[in-house]
Amino acid sequence: MKNILFTLMFVISIGSFAQTSDQELNPNKWRVGGGIGLGFGSNDYFGFSISPSVGYEITPMIEAGVSAGYQYSKWSYAKQNLFNFGPYVNFYPVDFLFLRSHFEHYLGTHTWQSSNPDVSDLKENYDESALWLGGGYRSPGKVSFHVGIMYNVLYKENSSIFSTGLRPMAGVSFGF
Repeated sequence: MKNILFTLMFVISIGSFAQTSDQELNPNKWRVGGGIGLGFGSNDYFGFSISPSVGYEITPMIEAGVSAGYQYSKWSYAKQNLFNFGPYVNFYPVDFLFLRSHFEHYLGTHTWQSSNPDVSDLKENYDESALWLGGGYRSPGKVSFHVGIMYNVLYKENSSIFSTGLRPMAGVSFGF
């Protein structure tokens, strides 16, 4: 099922870009952006994330692109490295609102560090897909800020790397 959804999203993204094949890609329709996160908390928690993206305005109402990301988290006795990548499609029914479909695949590890030198660390590998659907607000212009919320329709409560199917999102993009 995950492979079918990934293939479907990939074909939709490529098909969206292919619609422009009769004309040259307009250099003024590219958007580059993403987000950066930093967090601190109890149990010596530290977290860092970065998620760059690049998109192309196919029509004034549709943008398609790809994103990648990296998340690092460390607690007193654990650490996590998580990579993600995937295509997205944004639909803008009006200038300041957007709807988003974003497929992402996540790969990574979570390591629990043992305080006992005679016991080895426990390591778990992650390999999970997510299909995020949602929307939000975006500011118009060459420099655009967006904020919204998405839901992972592939979320499974007892077997997911995510604690919830909901995810807030915020970021900045630059058009050129």
